[in-house]
Amino acid sequence: MPDPSFDTVMLQDLLPRLRAGDPAARNEVIRAAQARLEELTRRMLRKFPAVARWTDADDVFSGAAMRLLRALESTPVADTRAFLNLSAAVIRRELIDLARHYQGPHGVGANHDSVARPDGVVPDPSDRSPGEADLARWSALHEAVLQLPVEEREAFMLTFYHGWTQALIAELFQVDERTIRRRWRAAATRLSDVLGGELPDLGDE
Repeated sequence: MPDPSFDTVMLQDLLPRLRAGDPAARNEVIRAAQARLEELTRRMLRKFPAVARWTDADDVFSGAAMRLLRALESTPVADTRAFLNLSAAVIRRELIDLARHYQGPHGVGANHDSVARPDGVVPDPSDRSPGEADLARWSALHEAVLQLPVEEREAFMLTFYHGWTQALIAELFQVDERTIRRRWRAAATRLSDVLGGELPDLGDE
């Protein structure tokens, strides 16, 4: 079955209350999926090296959770699939804003060579955070994902951000695994075209 921590009975029961406008349901939805959202934040943070140098997943999740609460006030969430998409989009937006904060012209990453991480460790000078060109490339990738056709975007997000296998995604969407593989490849090709061939390493997904 696809990721059980997103597909619990509790979460399924909460979604109708959420659609009905029950304000208490927003907090309960996040609590019901908190463990999976925290894991998603950790995975996504690794895709944002300009942010990971300066902050940790707990702080990112705190900011993203507040954004998600606000988003749930106005965004219809029909099912688990919609919740997955919304969660990834909100966490990505938090990370993009943090990347701009840390690596922008006035950010700490652009103006300091060696600043201690939240764990107190001072980075080695040879282990510098990505420069502005690398930040721009990653930021452009995350922004371009939003412009993908829906089916390609979902396949890309669940693979790249959530870390799902293509078999699990195929089961969720009730399609053949080859269809998901085709959507992933189409998404990667489209993103490469949008970025002028400057596509960051997407790993082995």
